[in-house]
Amino acid sequence: MILRTYASNQPLSLVLLPLIAFAALLSVASAGLLVPYNADFPLDRLLWNWYGTPYALAFLSAFLILGGAYLSNVVFNRHEFFNVPVFVPALIYTLLATTLAVVQLSIPVLVANIFALLGLNSHLKIFHQPRVLAEYFECGFWYGLAAVCFPPYILLIASVWVGTIVTRAFHWREYVLPLIAFGVPFAYWVSWLYFQDDMVGMVLFKKWISFDTQSFFGTWNRSIRLFALTTLLSLLFAIPRYLFLSERSSNKAKTIRTIFFIVALTLVGSYFIAFLLMWKWIVMSLLLPVSFLLGYWFANYRVSLVAPFFFYLLLASSVACIVGAFI
Repeated sequence: MILRTYASNQPLSLVLLPLIAFAALLSVASAGLLVPYNADFPLDRLLWNWYGTPYALAFLSAFLILGGAYLSNVVFNRHEFFNVPVFVPALIYTLLATTLAVVQLSIPVLVANIFALLGLNSHLKIFHQPRVLAEYFECGFWYGLAAVCFPPYILLIASVWVGTIVTRAFHWREYVLPLIAFGVPFAYWVSWLYFQDDMVGMVLFKKWISFDTQSFFGTWNRSIRLFALTTLLSLLFAIPRYLFLSERSSNKAKTIRTIFFIVALTLVGSYFIAFLLMWKWIVMSLLLPVSFLLGYWFANYRVSLVAPFFFYLLLASSVACIVGAFI
């Protein structure tokens, strides 16, 4: 029933998403269990005062989650990932983000995802058009803002270049312009640090080494492990469905999905870059690609026997994670 509602053209179903986000996060915050991970990124230092106020942090997290959810759904429908408007990506984004906020909340990732989605919207407009320099600049600029908020997203500039190589003939301006636009937010940020006499703040990555050998994943309880396993198994089914299109698919559909898959790979690469440079797994950085891939698969539930089963298992494991936080 839930999946069928969100996989159809019923925009009023989005009204339930704020209820999910605010109810879960405010409940967790009231028990003092909403703890943000502070990686000492620029945005972490800017929002330091918010981190010490549970309810303010819950409201901020909920607004950012809902902003990312609605924006991801707009990008999904505007660029016709599916043949009719659906609202499954917004539901999956809200569900995953709310659950991961209980496991490991990262405010910079939530903010960076909004800018990354704005950049992705411009990125997907580049499709065999004679003049696309404006889209390249907008794409690079938004990706640059995302990287300032969450520095591991610096790999997003590579997705622009690889996507250009795959989809367009060589024009040197289409490689240089997004790089310049990508650097503009960093230039403003460095200038602001200079006038604030805080050049030490230019350090983007700080690695914390401890003799405590307990792994991050070793601290997960059964409900979190079930949620992670369900998400992983769903991805194993979703990726082939996403990659292997039908022969009737248009060139535009194939190009759009190819560009997004390249972006998704760079976001996954950012996940490993964060661990390499910080010695910390930031699971929330996988939120955006997983939401799109699962959203696409669950929207096609009518042609998959197992998709509804995994959707409701994912929903149940998400509820178990939130309830398990109080136990």
